[in-house]
Amino acid sequence: MTQKKLVRYNNPVAAFTLVELLTVMAIIAILCALVLAAGSGIMKKAMRVRATNEIGGMSAALEGYKTDNGIYPVGNTTATSGSILTGPPAPGAYPLDPVKANAAAYQNSSEALYQALTGQAYFTATPVAGVKSYISLKQNQIGIPAGPMSYIMDPWGNAYGYSTGDNKTPQVLYPNNGTGQFDLWSTGGTAGVTTSNPTPINSWITNWQ
Repeated sequence: MTQKKLVRYNNPVAAFTLVELLTVMAIIAILCALVLAAGSGIMKKAMRVRATNEIGGMSAALEGYKTDNGIYPVGNTTATSGSILTGPPAPGAYPLDPVKANAAAYQNSSEALYQALTGQAYFTATPVAGVKSYISLKQNQIGIPAGPMSYIMDPWGNAYGYSTGDNKTPQVLYPNNGTGQFDLWSTGGTAGVTTSNPTPINSWITNWQ
């Protein structure tokens, strides 16, 4: 009986070359960068939309407050009077930055705004019977929710700017100061005047533009 010989064929295994692998990795890296950039842009836009909506809600609440009380709430607290966000009429002197040197002024005015619109000193406080609330806020909108005093916080984690300009000269950057109206704004995460950004107010979200 004749035995058949087994013939083995060495089939080459399909594989990527080093150049192909590097090309694929480069394409993936580019796609990831594009997705991250798009995601960052969408997030920034969403934050600005949220700030716009919150300013609209607070503005409506302030009108309700004025209807009941005859005036808008003054932009400072009793304990920290004089902290109104109304500097001298010179752009370099405005409290543009809510984080650094002007953090206390922003926070104090926003505390007064919170107390007037909610009728309570801080977010976790028990509501006082008979005290009217003009707005409903969520905890992620509040700075220092456990007190002793809360303030209203924008999507960037800064206190909203609020001013009535009740005892200062009307100013250019805050156009409603001294007019019996109010100015309400978020700096949109921008800092003060810098060489690369000499007019940061152009990127603010406000009730006057």
